[in-house]
Amino acid sequence: MSDIHKIVIAGPFGSGKTTFVRTICSDAIGAERTVSDATSRLKEQTTVAMDHGTATIAVGVDERVVTLFGTPGQERFSFMWPMLAHGMAGYVLMVDASRLQAQAQLKSIVRRFGAFAPGAPFVLAVNRWDPSEVSGDELAEFVGVPRHALVACDPRDPDAVHALLARLISAVEAQAMVGGVHS
Repeated sequence: MSDIHKIVIAGPFGSGKTTFVRTICSDAIGAERTVSDATSRLKEQTTVAMDHGTATIAVGVDERVVTLFGTPGQERFSFMWPMLAHGMAGYVLMVDASRLQAQAQLKSIVRRFGAFAPGAPFVLAVNRWDPSEVSGDELAEFVGVPRHALVACDPRDPDAVHALLARLISAVEAQAMVGGVHS
């Protein structure tokens, strides 16, 4: 087992990936630029290469170092996804559940990341989720992930981000111990 876990944070534009990395990593850096297309109505800046940072995560009584790589969310920058996914131990898929378009975009991202690292553990971090509008079962089925992979997560909340990463690291390490495949 590696002492440092590479975790990729992927998802549609505006889902909270940059915020997620910045919330947990005191050394976070990124490559954001002014949005130059119609998506500027959602936010002013977009990641054009990656976000990166390192954090120490408590897993049980032990600590683990994770290095996070946040992907750009816009399809035009998707050429970065396989490069960032190379060698990842696991990944976090993020979605803004309040935007149906983001949920639809996530469907193709789920397929792409599943192809980059078949069997790699992942968690679907659901941001801005109102379960009274869309149930966990409905959302999981719509985007094509198992229901147990969904976790409500506000990327601005350090405790929520930490808990999500601890859960993912536990899955990564459990998979490494048995040498099996985790879905």
